Amino acid sequence: MPRYTGKLSDLYQSYARVVSQWPTDKLRPTHCYKSVLKAQMKTRIDKLNLLRGDELSLEAGRVEQEIDTLRSLVSNKYQSQNRVTEALTDPVSNRGYYSKLLESIDAAASSSRRTSLRVD
Repeated sequence: MPRYTGKLSDLYQSYARVVSQWPTDKLRPTHCYKSVLKAQMKTRIDKLNLLRGDELSLEAGRVEQEIDTLRSLVSNKYQSQNRVTEALTDPVSNRGYYSKLLESIDAAASSSRRTSLRVD
């Protein structure tokens, strides 16, 4: 576990920067994961303000790891490393299924709430 040696304000700024880059959910803009991350960020930083010594160092190291993980997700690091083949996105059994699905999601996101996509 890395030992934290920086300032809490630097850690907060790094967390806030990553959270601000998180994309909004087109289908549920009012229930976005970004707002959950913001609330979690505030809770984590408030908790860090109460800690001292080794406990602070240990918990701040965990927060740094969380920030690195979020940064990897925002930058699509894993999508770049694991390319999806055309056999998965356009299967022989149902040609065009995924492109039609993406089109319907985009259409639902741009339409009114009454006609939005329903996933059951």
